[in-house]
Amino acid sequence: MRISELSQKSGLPVATIKFYLREGLLPPGKRTARNQADYGDDHLSRLYLITTLTVVGRLPLSAVREIVTALDDRGTQLDGLCRVINKALVPLDREEEAGSIGTTARYQVDTFVDGLNWNVEPGAPGRSTLTQVLTALRLLGWDDDVDVFVPYQQAAARIASREVDTIPVDADEDEAALMLVARTVLFEVAWCTLRGMAHEHIIAARAGKARKTDDAS
Repeated sequence: MRISELSQKSGLPVATIKFYLREGLLPPGKRTARNQADYGDDHLSRLYLITTLTVVGRLPLSAVREIVTALDDRGTQLDGLCRVINKALVPLDREEEAGSIGTTARYQVDTFVDGLNWNVEPGAPGRSTLTQVLTALRLLGWDDDVDVFVPYQQAAARIASREVDTIPVDADEDEAALMLVARTVLFEVAWCTLRGMAHEHIIAARAGKARKTDDAS
């Protein structure tokens, strides 16, 4: 198909598609003339993926670029792809700047993560993010211990296991990689959304219960 047809089927402007081509997010089409090229279903699928990651997944184009580069790298295994996705979802990998509080928090987070016996690299950005969360809690005046993460870790283990189990065992490498990317990013949004809705429901329910108690008295 020509780029105009690709635009029509994908719902994206031609200018946007050309931008993705220039940025390497979309592979070039098959050249048919000096200023013309043909595009196939793979290009359409890639455009759907980019749109999904940016619109629903809320990822910046820089993160999407890292993900599609890893997808195009035939040598990237699924565990390596997971690290790329996690870096895109949790980009806070800078050094903590909170003095002794941050240093103590980093030690406790590393001890906590290492104690899980999960295959998490020492320099994984998630460690820095958890450190920043724990440090921020303490700077706000709450004396939370690293065990505050335990229920989140337990829920994360169950959810991640369920997500990985939904990838068919007979899926080829490309299909498995695409499913891993899409499900990880989309269910991250779903998890945050449902958690927010649960907060709203529980707080409202407790407020309603409190009002009933006041009315009864």
